[in-house]
Amino acid sequence: MKIVAVPQTTPQTMPARRARITSILAAEPVASQHALGELLLAEGISVTQTTLSRDLEAIGAVKQNDASGKVRYVTNVAGVEIGSNPDSVSKIVADVLIGAESAQNIAVLHTPPGAAHYLAETLDRSGASDIVGTVAGDDTVLVVMRTTEAALDLCARLLRLAERSGTTIPTSAVGGARKRRTS
Repeated sequence: MKIVAVPQTTPQTMPARRARITSILAAEPVASQHALGELLLAEGISVTQTTLSRDLEAIGAVKQNDASGKVRYVTNVAGVEIGSNPDSVSKIVADVLIGAESAQNIAVLHTPPGAAHYLAETLDRSGASDIVGTVAGDDTVLVVMRTTEAALDLCARLLRLAERSGTTIPTSAVGGARKRRTS
């Protein structure tokens, strides 16, 4: 395979690099970190093996056999549930979630200042099929769910994960499941 360099069209930032890695893995079979590194380099993205390894872990990429039996990296593995990977979703929720409440089919999640994007990205990568999408501000994440029940369930599941490492105190129950956590 001949790799031809193209002009850089994305910034040299971690989120941009990880988004590009996710796109590459979705578009073509990549069986090794070396091959992925070469594909990135062809796009003007230089990355060390250590950084690439961290990126793959952060986006939830795992090696699996495809339909033809060949090994390749994949992301958003079907059937992944929130909290199934204790080193990612559960830990991040426990570290940053300080409150959750539902408003119809939207889960409103509260974090410390600056942590909302981190939580939103984690939820987006979780592969949960009932999450339509997320919008993050500085300290609030809006999670659009498919149904009102799914939003209530998400809030309850995330609060349970958060409670494992901290103390929660009830706040208003007007919008459904809602608690605030104190450390």
